[in-house]
Parts: sequence; C-alpha cells; structure tokens
Amino acid sequence: MSTQTDPTPSLETAETSSRGLIRDNFASDQLESILQWLDTLVTGWGVPASGATFTAALITIAAILLICLIADVLGKFIIRRLVHQILKRRQAIWANELIDQQVLVRLSHFVPILLLAAALPAFAPYGVDWWLHPLLKVAAIWVLLLIAWGMTEVFEQTLIAKGLDDRMPVVSMSQAIKMVALLIALLLSLSVLFTKSPFWFISGLGAMAAVLMLIFKDSILGLVAGIQISANQMVRVGDWITIPSKGVDGDVESITLTTVNVRAFDQTLLLVPAYDLISTPFQNWRGMADSGGRRIKRAIPIDISSIRFVEQSDIARYRKFSLLNQYLDSRKSEIESWNSEHEVDTTACVNGRQQTNVGIFRAYINAYLRDHPKIHTKGFTFLVRQLPPGPEGLPIEIYVFTNDNAWVAYEEIQADIFDHLLAAVPEFDLEVHQDPMGSDIRSLRS
Repeated sequence: MSTQTDPTPSLETAETSSRGLIRDNFASDQLESILQWLDTLVTGWGVPASGATFTAALITIAAILLICLIADVLGKFIIRRLVHQILKRRQAIWANELIDQQVLVRLSHFVPILLLAAALPAFAPYGVDWWLHPLLKVAAIWVLLLIAWGMTEVFEQTLIAKGLDDRMPVVSMSQAIKMVALLIALLLSLSVLFTKSPFWFISGLGAMAAVLMLIFKDSILGLVAGIQISANQMVRVGDWITIPSKGVDGDVESITLTTVNVRAFDQTLLLVPAYDLISTPFQNWRGMADSGGRRIKRAIPIDISSIRFVEQSDIARYRKFSLLNQYLDSRKSEIESWNSEHEVDTTACVNGRQQTNVGIFRAYINAYLRDHPKIHTKGFTFLVRQLPPGPEGLPIEIYVFTNDNAWVAYEEIQADIFDHLLAAVPEFDLEVHQDPMGSDIRSLRS
C-alpha cells in the first residue's frame, strides 16, 4: 500500500516561514512592537483609533530623537575621554592635529544616523521612508565631507608644523582638496535625492562650463597657478619677491588658492592674484638669501678734470696709507722695468707707463674692500672697475657682495663703506662730480 504525502505544511514549517517574512532587523521589530503597544495603550485612554496611531508615532519619534541625541553626546564623550587620551600619549604632530581639528569627534554624528536607519523600517506603514531614507544618506555624505575636511586640515597643519609650507603651497593645496571634496559631496547628494547616476549630473556640467568658468575663474586659474608654483618651486612662504609692474615688494606671508599675501616693508598687506606669478615677470630674492651674500653695485662719479698723473711727492704721501704700500711697491717696480726695457723717455709724463691718481684710488678701494670684514672675497664676484665716462664724470663702480644679507645690516655695511670712500676721494686730489648747486651759481654772479 502506497504512502501519500500530506500537502498541507506542518505548524512548525509555517512558523519558520513566518519568521522569514519581511523583518528588516531586530531593532525595527522591537520598535514595531512598541508602536503597537503604544497604540493599544493610547486607544485605552479613549482616543480614536486614527488619533491613537498618530499619537503613538509622535511619542516614538520623540523618544528616538532623544535617544539619538543622547547617543551622539555619549559618543563624543567616549571619543574625547578615551580615544583622545590615547592619541595624546603618542606625542605626534598628526595625533595632536586630529585632536585639535576634532576629526574623530565628527564620527559620533554617524551614531544617530545609524540608529534612525535601523528604526526606519518600523515607520514604513506611515509612508515616511520614501523621503527619510534619502535624507539619511545625504546626512551620511555630509558627515563624510566634514571628516574629509578635517583630515585635510590635519594634513595642512602637519606640513606647516614640519616647516614644509615654505617649499610647497600647502594652504592652496588644502583649499583645492576641500573644493574637490565639496563638489563630490554635492554630486552624490543630488544623485541620491533625484535617484540619478552621478555621471548624469557630470554630463550636464558640459553645458554649464562657460558659466562655471566665469564664476570660478580666479579659483581655477589659482589652482593651476598653485600646481605650477609647487612643481617649479617658484615661490615659498618667507621669500622676498618683487613685481615691478604691480608695485609689489615684500615678503610672502601665505599662498592660498586664489591669492598670494605679501607683507610690504612698510607693513602694508598686498594681495596678489596667484595667477600673476605665472603670467607676470617677477623677481624672487631667495637665491640671494640662500647664498649668504648680498650684492653692492654702486658707483662713485669722479670729476674728470681732477684726474692727473702723480709725481714722486704724491707717491711719498700715498705711502702713508698702509693699505697702499704693497701695491705702490709692486706697481713702481713693474712700471720702471717696463719703461727701462722699452727705453722710454720719462722726462715727459705722457711717455711710457705712469701712475694716475684715479688708478691709485681704484687700487685703494680694492685693498680697502678686501680688508673689510663684512665683504666676501672668495666665492663671489669681487670687482672694482671703471664705467664709460660721460656727462656725469668717470664712474668708479664697486661690484662686491656682503656676507650679511639682512636688509638693515646690509644697508649699514654699504653706507659705512661709501662714507669712508667718499671722504677719502680728496686725499687722492680727486673730486666727486655733482651738478652745480644754487650756491655755485650765486658765487659766480658775485
């Protein structure tokens, strides 16, 4: 006799199947039970069925919001009391910046979002999940944006603390990263709200390219300029730069995404578009600062009418200048040897080779500068030369480098040198050329 199988499922099988029906998570199951219990409780107070359901939902929502607030505060408390204390023991720059920028504290905002997401299925019968679920996703995206911004600040401040901001535009890089992160967050948020792919919105940006170029022109040009400045090491924080066409002369204080802040020497602040450093010629004095020397390039104009050959009595007088003794001896021996070899008649001073007061003065300048403790004599150009004579006389140019390139010290050294040389000019029977003054004209008329 054949055995027939009963097609009716057993009670145990039915119960197992019912447990597998639409149940999203344990939290929503419990919340649904609480809603039903509150609905029954409020109905027992004599409230109509529709009002009881609405009242139960309001009480539950208020309770959930209160729990989310408590969870957020509790999460921040745990992070500050536990995680921050662990980071402080690290005694690292990045750890301190994580604490200062409150990056980990921002993670606590995920707690209420996760709680609301877990409780959301219980409110499906009320028809709120279709708009509340996308809002929770958008909230999560913006919390991630805040965390990304915080990590960017940590990156920026860590590089600044290590002194790398003078080698790369850290601030402009940080601002660029923030702008990119903001753009991504906006695209993802729009994608969630309108249930469209992010690429759909990106494709629509092509039609707005002209408008965006007008709106974000400075930012885009500044970003490109910042990348070029960083890659080519054109400007660093602390550099002294000069832009003649813009009237800019001062030290770079900061480099942002769109501007370069320059502190002029009169303590005014100049804001220069970053793109100007790419499109406009400018002078960076960093090489001078790094070399350890600063150039002196200045001339003393000698009145040509005071230039003459020197006599033996002049030579004897010049020997009193200790810096000239060695030069006068070697020069005298050289000239006498040459004149004797070529049988020059020295009774006329224009014959052969003779010394002049301007030549001896130039030798004195050379010896004086080589003996000066603040002048580089090796490794840098050292030159005392004549420039072509003209209406301003015969310029004797000094082209040397000081070993102290600080501005105030440099000016003091330069002034001290020319104070001495200008006072020494008459000792060589020379005169400094200058235009006639009013007193000169009045003396002629009298």
